[in-house]
Amino acid sequence: MAPDLPSSRARYHASAVVSAACALSLLALTLALAACGDSSPSPSTAEHSTTTTDLSAIACASDDPDDVGELTGAWSGSEGGVYYIRQVGECVRWFGTELRGIQPGVTGQHGFANVASGRVDGFSIVVEWADVPVGDILNGGGLTFFYDQAKSQLVLTEQRGGGIPSGDTTFTHIETNANPDPSPTRSPG
Repeated sequence: MAPDLPSSRARYHASAVVSAACALSLLALTLALAACGDSSPSPSTAEHSTTTTDLSAIACASDDPDDVGELTGAWSGSEGGVYYIRQVGECVRWFGTELRGIQPGVTGQHGFANVASGRVDGFSIVVEWADVPVGDILNGGGLTFFYDQAKSQLVLTEQRGGGIPSGDTTFTHIETNANPDPSPTRSPG
């Protein structure tokens, strides 16, 4: 049995720790300065009681959560990651990981785990992604993919931000029959 070798993203991890610490320090400083820079009082909720809810904060909202787009399902990454994608209308979200046997509640497990959110525009998928601390890599950025419908693949065409490049440059659909029922399975009882 061949030993588990780290992905290309994991190999960048050691040098990225220093970069990540610097970036987090810079981000904390920027947020602190931004918070101190505006001393104007916040408007009260009473002043805005007729205002409708602005859903742009969650980037992608849908009136039909039962909608299941053709990208919904499991995808295999070219470097060994597995991505669970959900498409609702033009919105797309994923959870991606190379972790096997995730230990619940344990952070810093060897490998990556990330989430992404974005939009589908024709055959282009644009997402913003961030690693989550179940893995031992914390990075993020933006990605653009081309959807090759004939090959059932997502091919990375652009990468923005982040210190560690995305290791998986091609995703191949490995499960095309996703359950369209978004409600949890209920046992008889």
